[in-house]
Amino acid sequence: MKPTMRSYNSDEDYWRIRDFLRSVMLSNNRHDLSWHVTRWDYLIWSARPDEEKIALEENVFIWETESRQIVAVLHPEDRGCVFLQIHPDFCTSELEEEMVATAEKHLTSATLDRDGKPRLWIWPDSQDIGIQKILMRRGFQRIDRMGLAEFKHRCSLDEPLPDVPATPGYAIRALGDGLELLERCYAMGLGFRKDDVNAARNKRDHPEWYYQLQSAPLYRRDLDIVAVAEDGSIASFCTIWFDDVTRTACFEPVATVPTHQRRGLARAMMVEGMHRLKHMGCKVAFVSGSSEVANALYFSVMGSEHDIYQPWEKILAS
Repeated sequence: MKPTMRSYNSDEDYWRIRDFLRSVMLSNNRHDLSWHVTRWDYLIWSARPDEEKIALEENVFIWETESRQIVAVLHPEDRGCVFLQIHPDFCTSELEEEMVATAEKHLTSATLDRDGKPRLWIWPDSQDIGIQKILMRRGFQRIDRMGLAEFKHRCSLDEPLPDVPATPGYAIRALGDGLELLERCYAMGLGFRKDDVNAARNKRDHPEWYYQLQSAPLYRRDLDIVAVAEDGSIASFCTIWFDDVTRTACFEPVATVPTHQRRGLARAMMVEGMHRLKHMGCKVAFVSGSSEVANALYFSVMGSEHDIYQPWEKILAS
C-alpha cells in the first residue's frame, strides 16, 4: 500500500520522528545515511535567536502507512536547505519523486539568486545514484563549490582506541558548574566567530541558549567536554550526544579558541570522549565537517570511514 503524506501537527510527531530515525540508523547498519536522532534534537532544541525559527507544522512532512508507521520524513535544516529521510525498507523512486516535488512546492528558500528567483537545495548522500537521477531529471544541478559538501565521519568503537594525548598546561574534563558555563558560552563565541569578542560577550551575557540546549533529551554533562587552561579559561570544547537505543553518538560542536589552536586540544578531547563512549557501550561515533581544517582533524582522529552529503540546487520560477 502506498504511504500517505501529511504535515507535522503535534509534539507527538517530534517523538515519533525520533523513533523513526533510530529505526533507520539501525536498518542502515549504523551508517550515517540519514540524520542521527541527535541532529533532529539539535534542530528543535538549539536556541538561535539571530535566526528565524522554522515552523514545524508548515515545513515538516511525514509519510505513513495505514498502520501509522512512519516511512519517510521531509524537512529543512535552514530555509531552502532540505533533507529527505527514508527508511530503506520503503524506499522507492516513486516515493523519492513525491518528496522532491513536495519540497519544490513547499520548502523553497526566501533567499533569492542573483536573478531574483527563489532557490531550493536538497542534500542527498553522494552515493545515492537513484535520488541524483531524479534531481537531474527535475532540473537540479550538483553544487561542487569548496566547503559545501558535508563529510560525515564515523569510527567504530569496537576497535582499540589510542591513549588520550597529553596536553601540558590544560585539563581535559567534563564541564563544571556555576560560572564555568558562562566561560563555555564565551568560548563558543570565540571559537566559531574567529575570536570575535563582541559575539563571545553576547553569548556569555545571554546564556539562555545554552540552558535550553542542556534541556535536550540526550544531553549529558559528563559528555560535555572542555579543555581548561591554567588561568581557568576554556580553551577548547566538544559536546557529545550519546543515543543508547542505537548505541551511537555524535560530536557537535567541536571548536578551539584561536589563541589556543595547534596544541592538540580538539584531538585530545575527542579521544577522551571516545573512551567515555566506549565505556558506556557505544558502538559507533560520528562527526560532521565541511571545512578543510575540520575534516583533516576528523580524519586524523576517526580514520578514513565517511559518507558525504552534497547539495543539489534548483532555481525556481518566481
